[in-house]
Amino acid sequence: MKKRKNHAASRLPALPGFVLAMPLYPSTTINIPGIFLAIFVFSIGFFIQCNVVTSNIGLRFLNITDMLVLMTLPVIALLYIRCLTPSIVLFYLLPLTVLFALTALFADARGDGEFYTTAMTYFYAVYFLFFAYMLFKENLLELFCWGMFAGFIAVTILLFLDIVIHDQLASIGLSFMFDEAGVLELAAKGEITPLLLRVEKAGGIWPVGNTAGPAFALAGAAAAYLAERQRRPALFAVFLLIYLASFTLTLNRSGVFAVLAIGLYFYVRNFSVKMLLSTYFGFALCALVIAAVLPLGAFDFAGEVFSKRFLEDSNSSNNLHERWETITGGFQVMFLHPLGIGFTARYEELARIAKIGTPHNGFMATAYASGLGFCMMSAFALFYAIFRKRKIGFFVYSAIGIIIGYQFEELNFNPVFMAHVGLALAYAAIDLDFRLFLKTTVMRRLGTADDARHREEGIVIGNPGLSPLLSDGR
Repeated sequence: MKKRKNHAASRLPALPGFVLAMPLYPSTTINIPGIFLAIFVFSIGFFIQCNVVTSNIGLRFLNITDMLVLMTLPVIALLYIRCLTPSIVLFYLLPLTVLFALTALFADARGDGEFYTTAMTYFYAVYFLFFAYMLFKENLLELFCWGMFAGFIAVTILLFLDIVIHDQLASIGLSFMFDEAGVLELAAKGEITPLLLRVEKAGGIWPVGNTAGPAFALAGAAAAYLAERQRRPALFAVFLLIYLASFTLTLNRSGVFAVLAIGLYFYVRNFSVKMLLSTYFGFALCALVIAAVLPLGAFDFAGEVFSKRFLEDSNSSNNLHERWETITGGFQVMFLHPLGIGFTARYEELARIAKIGTPHNGFMATAYASGLGFCMMSAFALFYAIFRKRKIGFFVYSAIGIIIGYQFEELNFNPVFMAHVGLALAYAAIDLDFRLFLKTTVMRRLGTADDARHREEGIVIGNPGLSPLLSDGR
């Protein structure tokens, strides 16, 4: 009987202890019908990906998630404030607020409008702590991922529609405001603007493809988690096909690398003989389809695009050298201004050191905008999510996508990345809070370890998730 129980427990997912203990966390301060919470969580997931450009329609927010975070933060904080513990306030919210205050007051040479990213980064980090409590307490993480997946499909459709009806989409915030004729006219006069890149690399709702590609790639975290939970790898395969279709317009390689890394980890994490056979037959089917339509020229355009970006890029070696110079110069600027520096000032300073004003690195850009302390907190949370023994797949996939994207572009200003970094910070904070401060209390509430073992059968019947928590609350 005992062996049978242990075998059953071993087959349960190795989830962090706080997830299994969530039924013991305090409930909301106000009783809200579950359907409203579900709609809200799905909507937040949807708009993280399909991030309407609210500044296009005259609002004082760059994107719709910025508006939603600021407007709903008081509500969500009120609902889940009872879940906060003194320890998480002392070791997460307080340091976060102190770091924000320091960079707000003492950052160097911050120009007009350059505080926006700093402020929103802080509010996203606070907001997603309460939002994470909602996801785990109400068991809505999977629905949140469905919202992100739906948002990814919507924003990809908008990317293709942008080619033919840009002005109509931009007028309602469904595309980035972009005057291609004006940009080309300036280029003809020798005035090169950052948006010139959009002429070659479409961005849809984002300024350029180098932003759109990594932002789309983070939806891979939701797709992989859903495929894992549903035990249907085909869900991730569908995401991959849609993403590769979007690549033909964005031409962004870093996003492809991120998606492939997420896919590889998903495959290794969920590997089975059945998955191996499914992969084999899937590739075989794809090969047959490609062989059938290849003579018709259906893949000529896609083939040219992939060849251009991966096989015929003659600037790869120069690009690598330039990246190395900007990264070394970027470190110098970062350590000279540990509390942050304004965008224009650091662009000029880095240009003097490395001849290029951007380090093409999201971690350094985070340090410039929000200070070195917040940068270190973010990096720790991301690597914690990956290397934590007990883990939730979504946060691992998300961390992989962020880390790879950050190696190529300054993406800290993008609200998709702000949201994912905020979730990573919340996940690490809640998990560490439970492991370091709450585990003993939870065990005490359940009784002594011996009594708990005697009552194990009854607890398993009442709440199966608590069984491994009693034996190992890590």
